[in-house]
Amino acid sequence: MNNISQKNFKFYFVPIVWNLILMMGLCCCVQQPVWNTGLQNKSIEKKDEAHSTVEKKAEGHEDWNLEFSEDFSQLEIGSEPDSIFVLDGLYTVQKQGEDERSLLLPGTPMGDFGLLFGPRIKEKSLELSFSFFASKKGRRMPSIAAGIGGVRGYRLRLNPSSRNIVFSLDEEEIWQLPLSWQGDKWWSIRFRAMPGESNQATRLSFKLWPRDQQEPTDWVVSEEFGFVYEGGKCALWGFPYSSTPILFDDIRIFSKEP
Repeated sequence: MNNISQKNFKFYFVPIVWNLILMMGLCCCVQQPVWNTGLQNKSIEKKDEAHSTVEKKAEGHEDWNLEFSEDFSQLEIGSEPDSIFVLDGLYTVQKQGEDERSLLLPGTPMGDFGLLFGPRIKEKSLELSFSFFASKKGRRMPSIAAGIGGVRGYRLRLNPSSRNIVFSLDEEEIWQLPLSWQGDKWWSIRFRAMPGESNQATRLSFKLWPRDQQEPTDWVVSEEFGFVYEGGKCALWGFPYSSTPILFDDIRIFSKEP
């Protein structure tokens, strides 16, 4: 290539190259904020979802104090949580799905397996809330129970096989109502015990609903019974009569001044 051609080449080609480089840089500058904005929006959405979850969990407890909370999300898989006291049974933290962890009671051996947790509170109204997952096997169905006031306190037991819910005190039945239950899904429960209108009465309240649905406004039952209110520790029991695991999660205890 002669000198004139080389000069013409530099004169026309070099500016074109620099213009292309400049345009590519501008495009990157323009695209980068758009990408960051997308991430920021996703971050905001996640924060909004988390905030909504917190509000949902606090709904109905505006004037109650949170005394105990365990969702097992930070605990080692295969471990027995230090936050609970196992009365009997091989309760361990297990992973469900991609990230969710819960407390698992294996389907075998068969028996009655309980655990205690939270502080011992006797002078305040108490509410125990939690979620559980259980399955049937053929005609065999599991059972679960929740207690307020220790092992022999107020107990709520779900019996899918006999299609009823039983309230008891010191293992003596005081109330029974029908139960409609489906296995292989998560259910949420709120169980409340508080002093009645008189010093000689106790009010027991209860809710049960599928966890993936909105919590019902009304209690399934809210009745006063003729015995003096006594609080204490809270408890859960699993009865794996179907030889399938039972899972517990999102365990919380709330208290309220009388």
